[in-house]
Amino acid sequence: MMEKEMRQQEEYDLVKGLLEAADYRTSSSAVSEEEIRRNGKLLFRVRIHPLGNDDFQTARKKATTYMPNPVNKKLPQIEKLFNDALYNSWVIYLATVEEDQSKVWGNKDIREKFSLALPVESIDVLLTAGEKGALINRIGEISDVDEEDEDELSDEDTAKK
Repeated sequence: MMEKEMRQQEEYDLVKGLLEAADYRTSSSAVSEEEIRRNGKLLFRVRIHPLGNDDFQTARKKATTYMPNPVNKKLPQIEKLFNDALYNSWVIYLATVEEDQSKVWGNKDIREKFSLALPVESIDVLLTAGEKGALINRIGEISDVDEEDEDELSDEDTAKK
């Protein structure tokens, strides 16, 4: 193979690799099917995918209430209250494949029965604390996030506000 052809092949391989890396949210190989079982009985399945930093930041923003800056109202608002449980629900919701977001968490019958305004609210209705924790851990695993990284994400998010 000539040098020019080898360079073109290397560039093609690079682009192919970059496109594959960017496809981590939708690639079928990245999706993990998780079973929710109690007492050995399968209740339902939910498919999750890895999350990026932007997803974790979105979850954090949705789980935080803000208040006017007491130093000066013209300054950006400051964090008033952070809700860990709501954050975890948003992480699970954002990691869930789109079809399951509506089919599982947005199930019309569940939302009506429990008077839920948003699909994300059904996560606390449908999952025990342990099931929710296990899903959060699994999302961290497939997103290549360890506990230190999660702490760093939270600190970075706080610093950006």
